[in-house]
Amino acid sequence: MSKTTTHKAELLLDNQHILGEGPVWDRKKQLLFWVDIEGKQLNQYNPTSRKHTKWSFSEMLGAALPTDNDQLLLALESGLASFNYESKELTKHHVLENSNQSLRFNDGKVGPDGHLWIGTMDKNCAPEKGNFYRVSPRMNSTLQLAKTSISNGMAWSSNRKTFYYIDSATFVVRAFDFDVDSSSISNGKPVITVPEEYGSPDGMCIDAEDMLWIAHWGGHCVRRWNPKTGEVLQKIAVEAPHVTSCCFGGRNLDTLYITTARSGLTESQLKAFPKSGGLFEYGPNIKGTPITYFKNH
Repeated sequence: MSKTTTHKAELLLDNQHILGEGPVWDRKKQLLFWVDIEGKQLNQYNPTSRKHTKWSFSEMLGAALPTDNDQLLLALESGLASFNYESKELTKHHVLENSNQSLRFNDGKVGPDGHLWIGTMDKNCAPEKGNFYRVSPRMNSTLQLAKTSISNGMAWSSNRKTFYYIDSATFVVRAFDFDVDSSSISNGKPVITVPEEYGSPDGMCIDAEDMLWIAHWGGHCVRRWNPKTGEVLQKIAVEAPHVTSCCFGGRNLDTLYITTARSGLTESQLKAFPKSGGLFEYGPNIKGTPITYFKNH
């Protein structure tokens, strides 16, 4: 087994977000978007101007995904909505509508099939209270996995034949056969089992070499994993215990943006790690893969 190399991420924005999550790079606009779920906030960062813009909402938002008509698809507590961040116009879609106050949406991504893949979870992380769904551009939702706990970290292989998925409570990354034509997943099997002392696997992304970059909640880091062998290739240390997610961005897709959280930390932990909740960055000398835009009909 090769020795794991360790590097360090740098603080980019000292946001002190309660639960920073879901970074996504809009390559057409050259903008980074992410959410503060518990802070009920949408964020945008422009690396060229170094301008940080934020929008506040009256409910938690689990994810924000760029659409092909220059808007964002938001996973609000009450259901899916499109947000025009220029005009601040919010349009509810009446899809996956949720009136259960104990549930919210968590991580979501648009697959190479152009569909949204997203999960629900209990706000207090009670086990098996969530579900994992697929939503088509025509806004039809289909249940994919029932009784999930904390849906996280979705990624697709470059040949579009494998879908990687994390249910954080299981400490396992599963690989599913993915059929891009039928937008279906099947034959899920564990490919990475994360040791508990590493911290729970949270959000993740995939690089151009089909290696997985996994944020570790409680683990102070992002790790680069080989899903074929289950081996750790790199560790990126982050000055925050609760590392929530990561994505590749920048003009050449060679900057790793990393989100973190203050939620769940004690006063002494917050004193020891005051940068918790901030946005971090790291240059890994490896490129990421571009996102698929959701087709907003």
